[in-house]
Amino acid sequence: MKLLSRNTPPASTTSDIVMFNYRRPARARHVALGTGGRVWLVETLDAVHGVWVWQDECAGVDDALEEARRLSLMLS
Repeated sequence: MKLLSRNTPPASTTSDIVMFNYRRPARARHVALGTGGRVWLVETLDAVHGVWVWQDECAGVDDALEEARRLSLMLS
């Protein structure tokens, strides 16, 4: 059994790779799943409410980057 002290920072479960901000903000994040796998989430910013909204998920980084770039170029 692995013991963690209170001073040990938690393992990172999410990492941003890139954010595009052409016509509207969009980002791709590499997120850990509860099953131990990881998936790329593509999100756009809802400027009215100040929250990131899920748009798509991708298995590979190249697909996630292209989708985030494409969404950033679209008009709101």
